[in-house]
Amino acid sequence: MNQKKSREPPKVTGLSPKEGHPGTKVTIRGENLGINAKDLHGLTICGVNCVLLAEWISPSKIVCRTTNCRGTGDVIVSTKSAGVGTCTVKFRSVQFLPNPLQECPIWVDESAFFDRHLTTIHRPSSPLQGGPDDPLGLSVESASVLSDEELTSMFPMGSGNLAHKNFEPVWYLIENHGSTSFDDLKKGLAHIQKQSSSLKTEGPQTFIKSNLGTFMNCQDILAAFASHLPSQRQKRFKARSNTEVWINNLQTPTNESTAIHGSLVTHEPLGVPLPEVGEDQEEGEEVTPRGYTLEILEESLIQCNENAQRIFKSVLHRKDRADSTRNALNVLNRFKFLFHLPITIERNIRKGDYEVVINDYERARQLFSETEVSVFKKVYEEVEKRIVELRVQLKEKLMELPSTLDEQKKLIRYLVELEAPGDPGWDCIRNQQQWLLKLLQKCKDDHLQLDQQNNPEPTSVTLRAKSHHTRNRSEGKDSPPQRVLLLEELVDVLQLTLPDLCKLGQSYFSASIVAEAGGKDMNIDRNKEKNFRQMVTEVTVLFANLVRAAFLPDSLCKLRKEDRAKYGFWSDTRQEGAAGAWLPPCVRSVRSVLGSMAALDVPSSALDHVHSLVADLRVHCMETLFKEAKEDIRGLHTRETWVLQMDDHGGITSLPVLFESMVVDVVQHLQEVVSVEKAGERDIFSDYDVQRKTVTLTSDILKAFAGCLEQLAFMGETEADTHRLRLSEAQMRIPVSLFQSAEDSLPSMEQCLVIVLSNCNHVSQFVIPNLVEQFKKQGYPCMLEMERNAQEAYIELDEKIFEAYCEQKTDPLVGALEPGLYAGHFDWSDCPTPKVVRPYIKEAVMAAVGIHAEVHAIAPAFMPRVMARVLEAIADEMARLMGCITEFSQTGAIHARLELATMEHALTAYRNAGTSDSFKEALDGVPEISSAEHKRLLEDLQVVFQNEMRFQLSCFTTDSSDSNSFY
Repeated sequence: MNQKKSREPPKVTGLSPKEGHPGTKVTIRGENLGINAKDLHGLTICGVNCVLLAEWISPSKIVCRTTNCRGTGDVIVSTKSAGVGTCTVKFRSVQFLPNPLQECPIWVDESAFFDRHLTTIHRPSSPLQGGPDDPLGLSVESASVLSDEELTSMFPMGSGNLAHKNFEPVWYLIENHGSTSFDDLKKGLAHIQKQSSSLKTEGPQTFIKSNLGTFMNCQDILAAFASHLPSQRQKRFKARSNTEVWINNLQTPTNESTAIHGSLVTHEPLGVPLPEVGEDQEEGEEVTPRGYTLEILEESLIQCNENAQRIFKSVLHRKDRADSTRNALNVLNRFKFLFHLPITIERNIRKGDYEVVINDYERARQLFSETEVSVFKKVYEEVEKRIVELRVQLKEKLMELPSTLDEQKKLIRYLVELEAPGDPGWDCIRNQQQWLLKLLQKCKDDHLQLDQQNNPEPTSVTLRAKSHHTRNRSEGKDSPPQRVLLLEELVDVLQLTLPDLCKLGQSYFSASIVAEAGGKDMNIDRNKEKNFRQMVTEVTVLFANLVRAAFLPDSLCKLRKEDRAKYGFWSDTRQEGAAGAWLPPCVRSVRSVLGSMAALDVPSSALDHVHSLVADLRVHCMETLFKEAKEDIRGLHTRETWVLQMDDHGGITSLPVLFESMVVDVVQHLQEVVSVEKAGERDIFSDYDVQRKTVTLTSDILKAFAGCLEQLAFMGETEADTHRLRLSEAQMRIPVSLFQSAEDSLPSMEQCLVIVLSNCNHVSQFVIPNLVEQFKKQGYPCMLEMERNAQEAYIELDEKIFEAYCEQKTDPLVGALEPGLYAGHFDWSDCPTPKVVRPYIKEAVMAAVGIHAEVHAIAPAFMPRVMARVLEAIADEMARLMGCITEFSQTGAIHARLELATMEHALTAYRNAGTSDSFKEALDGVPEISSAEHKRLLEDLQVVFQNEMRFQLSCFTTDSSDSNSFY
């Protein structure tokens, strides 16, 4: 009491909202509204206690819902700690009457609003006296345009009452909106549609959420009633049972007179009265019936019983038989599910409704598996026999392949739910893996047999291989080799079956095969996961080794002989011609397998085998294509037409262009092969051995054209004749070149050397750098080394061809100098005074002019180089010849110096240090001319020579300034 008085009483200072209909959530704010929820003792709103609907939030805030209170009143809060409080604000309860379809969270007394005389009216009308809200949202008119009799005649079975089951909207509109305009009716329609959409969006869930506390209170009250009523019922039952026991103790019949119990209890049989107990007789005293003894009464009862047995014996027997039959029929009807189950199982098995069979069997097993009734046992045994047959049938169907993954999962689930012996899931996985291995081996055997028979048409190929084969034949291409068809079929088989095997294994070990259908749990042996990974690896190893045996037989040389034999021995790939063209599609196919396996989450060991196969196959493809291209380039000499195509650098034939296009085609064809396309795929150029092999292959393919040029430059007479014959056959299709004529379509040997030298120069200067750039773009390694190797080959070839050409041109020229020097038995010690330059000098100059013209017409860039070599040969020979002369006369000296000076001056444009030294050496062996007259004669004769040979000498001066050296 002291503690309660020490606290100030609760005080309500604010309400939100201050008015509302029953069920409104009111937020009460004030002071000292309780220490906690247990301290809140009472809460009255307008005199109605609402504490059960109150929620204490804090000492200054309470949330409560109003009940069925009326009028305006105070909100009083009372607590255990401070007593009854006060209120400074008022709450006004608004009278609430919901319409017939409106939801309401409280009980509303509607008796005051209903018309009590509705039953006396001859027609139904609206049930609300004050009238509910109009459904159209419009004001209801007081008078109807038609009378009640007219409305009744128009709608005999209808009513204008909204709550009536035969409600007629037209009646309602005539009665309440007879004078309403059409626009207002349209607004009313929009109002109804809006109300309907709001009900659909909000619905009863929103109403329940906002009034959840009211529903919970109702639930608690109903639960209390439910718990209280059984105890009351039990008490009444005990009282009634005690009374019945007491009455039965008073009226218990004899054992032998049960059949006529009613008559013995309620009547006096055979005129014998029941014994009576006198009022004054004491308890326990023997009572004797009047005129009869107990023996007579007993005899009479026995006789009555016998008569009753004799009269009703047949009736009772028939009744027993009828009851037995009825009971049997009841049993058959009650347990017809079990009796019909065997035939039902057979019917559903034939239809394939295995799930129905499983459900029926599960139900029967739960009900009758442990029954002791012989009839039920016999029927259940028949059910079990059919289930055993179904298990065998499903197991056989599960082992039949090929089959879809969904079908396999379904059959496994059926067997698990039927509790089939063993492990159906694992048996299916093992069976499918063995079937896949046999299928891969069968593909190998079929194609290997066709390969040995040299039969291009396969008997067992996949759809993709067949379409691929047909497409190639329609395009005019050769049929693919059997090893290519084998790979395509192996890839198809693996991509079609391995995903199902992996997915089946994943579903098996995750126990999702049965769990997805909500069936029984599977007993999974986790030790089998390792075996499953080995099984998948075994499949990939077989696939990889079959491909290796067909394309990379050397990679299997480390296997034992018996292991190697099961992968097959194929014919040499070199016998198949241009088999390299099929290798890039093969690499693409194996890469697709690698991508499919990576998406399946297969074991890393299996992926490693396929990764290794892809890398080796890529290297093999690159090597094969480069070698085939190398052989094709070596054979380009047969396609030489000797038709020159002139440009700023000279003339070349079509071979350099063909060579460049062939190499570029090979590089582009290998672009997909050498590049890394898949994540985790190995870069083949990262391996040192592959780098060295790549450098060798690329160098060889570039140097192969040098061999082709060399073969053209130094072909013999037989080859020249064959080449000439081929050119004559194609003469009509090839334009005539500079050197071609009707009689001779092949240039001379010297001209061929110049043309080949020009081609070699063009390849070295332009083609090789371009090809090196192409290799670099594709990521080929060690390109500097490869370029250096190729350039060395072409430099060597250039020197060889140049020496051969110079030898063929200078040998006749140099060989004619010595005979010309001593022509006419010329004697240097006794010779006449020279009048002109001797003819052999002019012949040598004319030979040099011929060489110049030949080189200039084909490759002007080589002219300084060739002419320098010609001048060097002439100078060396003249120096040798002059050194061999032992004695010169004065006129002989004039002859020698005149001839040396004219020769040196004619070819002065191509003079170098070597030629100058040679001419100086020759002049050193000739005596000096001391006479001025002789010197003037020497000069005059030189001028005469230059004037006579001006036209011939002009070729050496006209182009000398425009020509550039090759090196």
